[in-house]
Amino acid sequence: MPDASAMTAILILLPFALLAGLAVWLHHLFEGEWLPHDLLREWHLSRRSLTELDAAWAAAPERSEIVITLTTTPSRIGLLKHTLRSLLDQSRPPARIVLNVPGFSLREQLPYQIPPELHALRALEIRRSEDLGPGTKLIPTLAAEAPDTPLLVLDDDRIYPKWLVACYEAMAARQPDYALTMGGWVVPADLTDRFTTIRSNLLMQPPAPIRAPRLKKPREVDVMLGVFSYLVRPRFFDLAEISALEGPEALRYVDDVRTSALCCAPKFVIPAPSLSFVPWSKRRAFQSTRLGLFNRGMGGGTRHNTVAIQHYADRWRVGGPKAP
Repeated sequence: MPDASAMTAILILLPFALLAGLAVWLHHLFEGEWLPHDLLREWHLSRRSLTELDAAWAAAPERSEIVITLTTTPSRIGLLKHTLRSLLDQSRPPARIVLNVPGFSLREQLPYQIPPELHALRALEIRRSEDLGPGTKLIPTLAAEAPDTPLLVLDDDRIYPKWLVACYEAMAARQPDYALTMGGWVVPADLTDRFTTIRSNLLMQPPAPIRAPRLKKPREVDVMLGVFSYLVRPRFFDLAEISALEGPEALRYVDDVRTSALCCAPKFVIPAPSLSFVPWSKRRAFQSTRLGLFNRGMGGGTRHNTVAIQHYADRWRVGGPKAP
């Protein structure tokens, strides 16, 4: 039996432990992130070099057919190693990782300086391309790959789960004609994007995100979220249509909405244990350069997402206006 002082300490600490556990659970419920596991994964990856992880990728006896594709900005390319480590440290190694890099960033008005350590990676293919805004992460790769190549599209500021490629590979084998994602949303009936509230998040009401950890089975959505990753194939798109940057200027900055609208395949959020996360050690640096801050506007009709979903009003299969 614990002595009196030990029991007192337990009684004092127990409420704090319960509150901490509740906070972690609520964060997982609303954001899809699993804090203890995420911190451990970030720490584990920080102890391994890109060179070491690249060597492990090269030595893998077999790899997935999935090609990972992404882009970055001049201000972030020096931080890309955090994401690349997580993509090289996969239970099912990708076929390769494609980094589409323009010579000059129109958004930041800066040239790209590619770190030498990136050039040395065997798993990484650096492709010089035109600056197509956020769409640079996908459009040049659509043009370069075979029609049925599975392309895993994701952002440059996240640490991704170790099972990411394996999870997509398994689901894509069962549903080869679907676009798959770890997070997406349904377009509201009035074609207006809004800030997510606690209520809309909890109930997954349009346009709040529908996250993979909240699901028991796949759920169809209108818009895939690149921040959480998605998998498509070149045959899902008309290359001429998606390459032609026509329409309102806002379309250039909301590639998730534009890509989803121009994707002819049904789009489904698939169940998964947790989501990617921004590295905790670099959270401030990444948050200050988020494109979402630029896209937000003043809300309602000025949001770039609103402009985009209204422009593509006839493309939405799940939400959007319904015929009387």
